[in-house]
Amino acid sequence: MFLGSVRSWAYCVRGHLSWFAKISLLAVVSIIFPIANITNTSKANAAPNPIEIISITESTSTAVEILFSSNVPKKQLSYYVINAVVDLPVVAPKNINKVIKTKATGLITTEIRNLNPKAAYKFSISAKTNKGKMVSSAPVEYSPLSNLMDLLSNLPADWGNPKPIQLPTPAPTSAPIAAPAFTLSSSSETRTVNTAATGFTINSTGGAIASFAINSTPPGMSFNTTTGALTGTPNTVAGATAYTVTATNASGSTTQTFTLTVTAVVYTVGQTGPGGGKVFYVATTPFSCGPTRGTTCSYLEAAPNGWQGAGATDDRNPDTNRTWSPDGQRSDVIASQEGIGWGYKHSVTIAALAGSNTTNSAATLARSYSVVVGSTVYNDWFLPSKDELNEMYAQRTMIGLSPASYFSSTDNTNIDGVTRAAYSQSMNDGAVIPDAFKYYSDFVRPIRAF
Repeated sequence: MFLGSVRSWAYCVRGHLSWFAKISLLAVVSIIFPIANITNTSKANAAPNPIEIISITESTSTAVEILFSSNVPKKQLSYYVINAVVDLPVVAPKNINKVIKTKATGLITTEIRNLNPKAAYKFSISAKTNKGKMVSSAPVEYSPLSNLMDLLSNLPADWGNPKPIQLPTPAPTSAPIAAPAFTLSSSSETRTVNTAATGFTINSTGGAIASFAINSTPPGMSFNTTTGALTGTPNTVAGATAYTVTATNASGSTTQTFTLTVTAVVYTVGQTGPGGGKVFYVATTPFSCGPTRGTTCSYLEAAPNGWQGAGATDDRNPDTNRTWSPDGQRSDVIASQEGIGWGYKHSVTIAALAGSNTTNSAATLARSYSVVVGSTVYNDWFLPSKDELNEMYAQRTMIGLSPASYFSSTDNTNIDGVTRAAYSQSMNDGAVIPDAFKYYSDFVRPIRAF
């Protein structure tokens, strides 16, 4: 940048001197303005030429390397001549002509030696054709760089300019930022599912941190890439899981590990379950459950009073009543299991036969119940099996059942040899009714397993 500025200044001075001033300058300082390592700056205004000087590079104070291009057809080319004509010399050096015996075209490099280090030159390249014609490039001025500082050191500070030469101010530089380093306020945490986590805070101990990242985010939680904060409520049970937090800046990155454990809720009889109803059964060991009995559960909860809304048939009772099946009796065995964990599968089977008819099907009515608690939809309710209904009787007061008979989803194959009856149970005295005909109406209370 500095040399380019000085060269521009020097050429400006040279171009505006009168011939008399030039001669006086030569006599006083005995030197000329030298310019080195120049590239052809006049080619943009020159007419298209088959020969063009690309660059002139100083090898030593008395030698240069010239790079030029030639588009002269090889069939017409005989040889090249390098012309170095003296331009305003301090002394009287000789012009230089160097013949290059080659028919090469394209980019060509050659070296010119024995230059006078106190002289300025105009270089041009000529090609002689086999017809005796000379094709020349545009001339390019050149003087050795080694003379420039000699000239500047002998000039007065205000020569040609009222101000001394000002060197460019170097651009300010900032010290490199330190690599990031940080600690976590806590390296582990254990939370019950659906309980807000505490998370951790970041303490930076190194260079300023530009951004944070985490390898994965616990379900129900969120991660802030600016502050590195992990916040929210984990909604999925999971064992101890390590999460890698990465801090990054321009000098690198570093990591810390946070371990989160999400445990299941431990319920007791009488507590409010996830679906808003009362937990009435807690298993000592998990049981098979679900619509295909392909999962395991530990709890049963009954829908809360008022679950059926305006659908109750008797305002004095918290439940409504329905027939067991649309046609009142069926001769096919469809739901004969009695144990805990069978109610959901029975209800799915019965509802598939009854369709969407909630008017004449107790199981379909139970399956139609749905409730939103928080942001979770609970629509996995069903009609209890015989044994599940018996557990409801044991907690009838806490659940809020009417002193009446309730249908189970277990039918009975031992009545007249056909399955026209199902099991029901009295919530008054606990009597199990094995021959509750399916065309009779009994009360319904949905339950769910989890």
